[in-house]
Amino acid sequence: MISYWREELQKLAEVECKAGAISFYFFPQAPQNKAHRDQAILVKDLLRDASRRLEREGGGTAARKDLERIGQAAEQLAAESRPKAIFACAAMGVWREFDLPSGGGRSEIHVNARFHLRPLAKAAASDLRCVVLLVNREDARVLEVAGSELVERAAIHDEVPRRVRTQGFAGYEGGHIERSVDNEAMRHFKRVVDKLMELYPQNGMEAFLVGCRQEIWPELEPHLHADLRQRLVGRFTADVAARPEQIREEVQKKLTETKLAEDAAMVREVLGEAKRNGRGSVGLRHVLTSLERGEVQSIILGDGFAAPATECTHCGHLDTRMVSKCAVCAQPVRELEDVSDSLVGQALRRGAELIYVDGDAELEAAGNIGALLRFRADQSTPAKLAV
Repeated sequence: MISYWREELQKLAEVECKAGAISFYFFPQAPQNKAHRDQAILVKDLLRDASRRLEREGGGTAARKDLERIGQAAEQLAAESRPKAIFACAAMGVWREFDLPSGGGRSEIHVNARFHLRPLAKAAASDLRCVVLLVNREDARVLEVAGSELVERAAIHDEVPRRVRTQGFAGYEGGHIERSVDNEAMRHFKRVVDKLMELYPQNGMEAFLVGCRQEIWPELEPHLHADLRQRLVGRFTADVAARPEQIREEVQKKLTETKLAEDAAMVREVLGEAKRNGRGSVGLRHVLTSLERGEVQSIILGDGFAAPATECTHCGHLDTRMVSKCAVCAQPVRELEDVSDSLVGQALRRGAELIYVDGDAELEAAGNIGALLRFRADQSTPAKLAV
């Protein structure tokens, strides 16, 4: 998860407000008529239900005003069919809006003491912005692709002398021109790479993809900086004037392949570390224990993860056992039909990374949840902790 999303999610996860923290997710469905009435009616129903819950639970005036404001924003969203997430808590001075990727969600409103962050965390985990370089010996274009959005960041043109057939006196003239052409092309590639590093300083991009003809790649590759090589997800055959549809298709294909490979490697690492009692933890009970100990670096959640639990109303301790009192502070607990949202909130507040994996049979067999640990408290000596 990129630093922007991590910071935003952590800020939202820190909010706790008894007056009501409202989370609104809007995912437009294919309209049945041009007036988008179905979507408007759905949002009104959600708002009415949320308002009734507030009345039953004694919600304050500030929360009701937040609902009214969300209703006004939703009317515009329904007309434009744009996926959106809104988090509002007037009592704490919070109003945050986020654009969401299209598809893969349902419209919903949650009113609670904390924000409902699992859908946003999952969307953030998949929000990779890919930098695409289209290049030949004279021209280059630098583009950013995020979902269906494509933006050109730079265009570069360098005149390169044309190769000639004449060899001149003893072939000298032809060889001189040949070297001149190659030198100018080399300077062009260096300039292109320098422009990339100017636009995206070290660690400034998440994924990098190159589109060029086959014969160009061996000339370009030696000039790529280590940071670009590290983020390179692949290359494809294309002209500098490639159509947006082709670019989006290649980006989607390469990012999907890369994510599947990275997810599979992460699952293997976590399961392997857990088997040898190393830096891995699997199953909800073990992951919750590791999270409370501050051991967790990353939590892996399978797409179908859901589990009941209890949550302490005083200290927030999560327990897989259906008990009536908290095992930590002996205060009352509340039953959770699904622990996912509380787990995500605690993970964010503790600075753990969230990774979502789709359809991994090995992770599913392990309860659809695992964690990669920074250390194991039961194995850590003072010397290890110091390191």
